Amino acid sequence: MRKILLTFPLIFIFSCSAYAAPVVEDNAELHRIVGGLYALVSAVELNANSKPDINSLVRFFERVPPGWQDEVEIKNDKDKKIIWVGISAGTDSEARSYLRLKSKELGIFDKPGGDAWLGGKFAWIKAADTSKKKIKPVNFSAAQGDNTIFFNAPGTDTWWAAWPAFTSRAKRDILEARGVDDAVELHAPAASERNKNSSAMTSIYDEVKPSSVRVPDEMHMSRKKSSFDMSVEVGDVIFNPIPNVRR
Repeated sequence: MRKILLTFPLIFIFSCSAYAAPVVEDNAELHRIVGGLYALVSAVELNANSKPDINSLVRFFERVPPGWQDEVEIKNDKDKKIIWVGISAGTDSEARSYLRLKSKELGIFDKPGGDAWLGGKFAWIKAADTSKKKIKPVNFSAAQGDNTIFFNAPGTDTWWAAWPAFTSRAKRDILEARGVDDAVELHAPAASERNKNSSAMTSIYDEVKPSSVRVPDEMHMSRKKSSFDMSVEVGDVIFNPIPNVRR
């Protein structure tokens, strides 16, 4: 009886050590990269097109930050029939160091079909296989926390916040297709200064409005020489580029 009683604590201790609690890294730049890659993978799946481009994926996001199209890429490997998505790896040393250590585990490469990422300008991940104009996305899980979609790669215990944020419709579709039944409590990391500045920025077209253009009230043409040096004489006519000047 004593042996049986001693067995229960051992089983409990073993089960606790075997369970890996979910992890959310506190580096926002890492979430921009890894979460951004899986956000692109999800958008490729929602788009359901074997030949996606960046412009076709914009509609799944609530609002893309300025310059987003320059930070992401899509490559279609026609020979191997694979869709790859890439994102700028940035310059944050802590985030880049983490990627070097975890790139093989996360399936992140230095180029489409290349080696595990060790320091390139862009980080790449396989998004889907293609066949007869249909796509088969890679395997991953999704959950929601802080009104944000989080992604988890198979065989890992780390969850990554999506970047940029998805629309409400896209969130629902992602959770229906990839949501886990036993979703854990997830909280997005605090935004880095870089992302704070990016989120605060708006398109130049939102801030700068074109000034109105109208015909001047009066244009003057004269045969007399103007006292202004800017006047130009063409034949018998003198053109004054400054309108409404009394002569």
